[in-house]
Amino acid sequence: MGFLLADFRSRNVNPESYDSKLKFWKDLVTAYCLFQGTSVVSLIQLKNAFRRNSVAPQCLITVFDEMLKNGELLPKANFLESATSSGWGMKWTFERVRRRMIGISESEEFVVKAVAEQHSQMIQRTIECDGLMDKLINYTTLAKIVIESTNIIEEGIRPALKPLEKARRLAMENIVRRNRTHEVIKFAQPNVEVHSVSYIERCIYELEQSELDLIQNISLTEQTIANIMEQIRTRIQEGHKQSAKSLLKKKHILENSVQSKINSLGNLQQLLSRIHETQQNIDTLEAIKLGSITLKKAFGDAGLNIHTVENTLMEMRDVLEENNEIQNMIATVAVDDSDDLDLEQELGSLINMKIKENNLYEEKDPQDLTLANQTNDLDAEILKRLEDLKVDNSGLQSPITS
Repeated sequence: MGFLLADFRSRNVNPESYDSKLKFWKDLVTAYCLFQGTSVVSLIQLKNAFRRNSVAPQCLITVFDEMLKNGELLPKANFLESATSSGWGMKWTFERVRRRMIGISESEEFVVKAVAEQHSQMIQRTIECDGLMDKLINYTTLAKIVIESTNIIEEGIRPALKPLEKARRLAMENIVRRNRTHEVIKFAQPNVEVHSVSYIERCIYELEQSELDLIQNISLTEQTIANIMEQIRTRIQEGHKQSAKSLLKKKHILENSVQSKINSLGNLQQLLSRIHETQQNIDTLEAIKLGSITLKKAFGDAGLNIHTVENTLMEMRDVLEENNEIQNMIATVAVDDSDDLDLEQELGSLINMKIKENNLYEEKDPQDLTLANQTNDLDAEILKRLEDLKVDNSGLQSPITS
């Protein structure tokens, strides 16, 4: 344990020991981040986590240096900043030079790239399972979904979204509504690059937020009405009728307000439903157009058209007519049946002879038949006895054959 906590010796002394120790700490840092649910880490955090018997690991600075050189570790500020922002390259170069000159600050936060990529895949699977692709999601709502569905904590969500944004798997945009900035995220369909947020999608998002605001407002107003009813009962029990009457009037005003908001909510929901139906119709029309283009291309590639079909059918008719003519010609071939009469006469003679024999057999005396049967039985008995007297001579050889 002391060897693992101690600082690294020169790699020239024992390269194998150096590399194995470095790999051990890299894997340990990755496993620690996965366990904590965030890819963000700092030296001071790791030293406190891996301290043993009041001894902090002194080798972590070297581990961070090696991971920074290999691109396995990135400063959090640089990782989260967009590469397209102005001055990004200059800031990155300046930070790298500064870090070489004064070293790594123990409180500076870094992002473990491998952990951020694993977390991004987990978020992608969660979004696909919930069917939230091609929809604008508020960042607060997304964070709640991710925390409930995975072990990723809130600190690790934003670094996990960055690899997806760089791979064009999601788009992020800010929408200002009622002097408040809403950070919204749009995830792409699987294996498809994300499209930028359109004007229609912004309008739908604002309508959906208005719907949520109305629902919350109605819920709060109904809760207020319930509280007023409790106050009215209390005033009646205490005998304060005027106070109860005033509260009852306030209740009626709130009830009218709730009814008006419910009507507005119904109209808003109906409008949203029609907008979604229109979007589905647009998608269906696009699919039909694509299918039509594909079908035309298939016809063109195969050379399939009306004239081709007509020519093919005409050729098939000609072939069938020719085949019928051939069959008719074969069927009309004459067969020589001059010998049929002789064959019929010979067959009739044989049949007559057979009939005569049967008649003669039936006209025989029954006594003669009995005698013949007895003779046949006697012959069978003699043959049976001769069979019993036979000797097995399979092993004997004839003197003639020897």
